[in-house]
Amino acid sequence: MQLTFRDIEKAFEIEERKLYQWLNTLGMPAVRANDQYYFNSVEVLEWALKNRIPLTPGALKLCEKTRMGQDVITPALLRGGVCFDLEGERREDVLEKVLDLLPLPAHIPLAPLKDMLLSREQAGTTGIGNGIAIPHVKHPVVLAGMEPVVGLFFLKRSVDFSAPDKERVHTLFVILSSSFKGHLSLLSRLAFCLQDERVQSVLKHRVNREEILATFQVAESKTVRTA
Repeated sequence: MQLTFRDIEKAFEIEERKLYQWLNTLGMPAVRANDQYYFNSVEVLEWALKNRIPLTPGALKLCEKTRMGQDVITPALLRGGVCFDLEGERREDVLEKVLDLLPLPAHIPLAPLKDMLLSREQAGTTGIGNGIAIPHVKHPVVLAGMEPVVGLFFLKRSVDFSAPDKERVHTLFVILSSSFKGHLSLLSRLAFCLQDERVQSVLKHRVNREEILATFQVAESKTVRTA
């Protein structure tokens, strides 16, 4: 599905004159046919990130609308959200605060879920190195009835997760899925995105939520291109 001139105006909340300026002076990618402009969502987001164009909620939804069912990490991150400066001195404290902040359905019991997250850590660290950990539960069936959620949390102070490289953790991706297949899909897509240099950069510099989400959308689109 191609995006139209009007789609881009609406998504970025701009006027026609501004969009023509982007096309003519900033090299915004587009195809012109029959005196109409058409846009590819991923190309537009890549261009916007490169040119430091302010990202709106509508801009973040461009990929979601045009690649139905193919995104995995991006919609889960949109549900889970991005949190900065999370307090906590120990893993237990951090994971408890994480569960309080995640938008979970009312039927999901938090105390048992916390115990399951801690049990997973005791069975083997979820720290993957470079200051990143990916807490999750071993038995996702407890989350039956909920859509997949990935919460991104930047810690105010790094915490020891006994990571293989001995580095203290400063960034958490908390994965919650109601199925093993869904969990593996989220984990594999996340691992792919974390290899992307732009993703690494936005995580390192803790940029704003909109830029982080857009960067993940672009990175995840590459899994579709190579599929």
